[in-house]
Amino acid sequence: MKKPFIRALVLGLIFVFVFYAFQMLQGLYLTLNYVPDIVETYESDDYLQQKVAFGYVLSPVWRTLEILGLMLLGIIVYYAGRILRKKK
Repeated sequence: MKKPFIRALVLGLIFVFVFYAFQMLQGLYLTLNYVPDIVETYESDDYLQQKVAFGYVLSPVWRTLEILGLMLLGIIVYYAGRILRKKK
């Protein structure tokens, strides 16, 4: 029972790593492909004054719940795969 649970936790950690790696790559892609539009700059001035400068701030509780949720998803996928493999 100990070995499959450790494998499930490792898969959960892989899910967390892939999720955050995908978010970083997506942010890098969007940053590199951003083209400022001088014509419509002042039309969005009112909206931009109400935005936070560097993204949004999450409580550490929500970040922890996000990581635990991703790990739980990895554990569920691992055990579902084991059940489906045993049925063959």
